Amino acid sequence: MKRIPVVFLLLVAALFAFGQKPDNDAPPVVHFVAPAYPRAAKDQRIMGTTVTRITVAADGTVSALATVRAHPVFEKYVTDALKQWKFELSSQEHTLEITCSFEFYDEDCDKSLTPETQVSAELPKMVRIRTGLQCVQVSTPASKR
Repeated sequence: MKRIPVVFLLLVAALFAFGQKPDNDAPPVVHFVAPAYPRAAKDQRIMGTTVTRITVAADGTVSALATVRAHPVFEKYVTDALKQWKFELSSQEHTLEITCSFEFYDEDCDKSLTPETQVSAELPKMVRIRTGLQCVQVSTPASKR
């Protein structure tokens, strides 16, 4: 019975430790930089997700950021990219949580494979980076057939 209050206090403390509540009324992103998929992660086929809390100043710059959770191999790449984001001017500061998902894929194929990285985003909340080997059709010139 005595554990319930302790667990509750720990939960409340954790919520306050993360700072402000994320803002759902954030200004639009006007300059986007995608995090790179780290070479070490590609080579080892590591996948993961990062969550980063950013503060956007009224002038549209990222004035502060803190990692909420991340695989260590992705953290620096994400923070380096997010520091470069720019937002529309606003009358106030905004706090957002950005989720970056890193996925590795291999296509099963009997043709040539080529490395490819794709980025998609639902700005400003979600960025998805997919990398892997994609199957490609190699055409031969008509004179060599």
